Amino acid sequence: MENIDFLNIQQIYYWIYRLFKNLFYYYPTKILAIYYQYWPELMFLATIISLLCLVGLWYLYQKLKEVNEKDEAVFGTVITPFTDMEDQPYKNERWERILNYMDSDSPTEWRLAILDADIILEKMLIKSGYHGDGVGEKLKQVERSDFNTIDSAWEAHKIRNTIAHSGSDVILTRRTAKKAIDLYRQVFEEFKYI
Repeated sequence: MENIDFLNIQQIYYWIYRLFKNLFYYYPTKILAIYYQYWPELMFLATIISLLCLVGLWYLYQKLKEVNEKDEAVFGTVITPFTDMEDQPYKNERWERILNYMDSDSPTEWRLAILDADIILEKMLIKSGYHGDGVGEKLKQVERSDFNTIDSAWEAHKIRNTIAHSGSDVILTRRTAKKAIDLYRQVFEEFKYI
């Protein structure tokens, strides 16, 4: 048991106790004495500091107002990814051609209508600033909050992919074609593209 070094926790707690006892027993009375002795000087100093703080706050408020004005000039209008779509005419000629394809009885023209509608969707996404190899990659970048009809766009694009990749092996019914075109219509109407 010789040469055992250990930490005396009890001694450390005692020192902490003495420190706090001295701080709260002797020093508050000394601080109060100094406080009363230099009361006028402290009041003068506090007044000067308060005035400087008020001037500083007023200055910061003016600067913040300038920043808000510049901010409003740059970000004042609500911008959605599809803002520049509003310049399009109400009648979209390409969309009218798609509707004419759908009026026919030919499944080939229905396929053309779906493929053409997907091209419009891709152009709309490109104008909105989405990039990628295809419509699918562009749709993956879209935030749901910016695009309420994102599910319709995905479903229509899946029908288009089935037609495009399977070719003439897939039998396209009028019902499926109308469903796909209606899904595209919902997307285009949301952004006033048609």
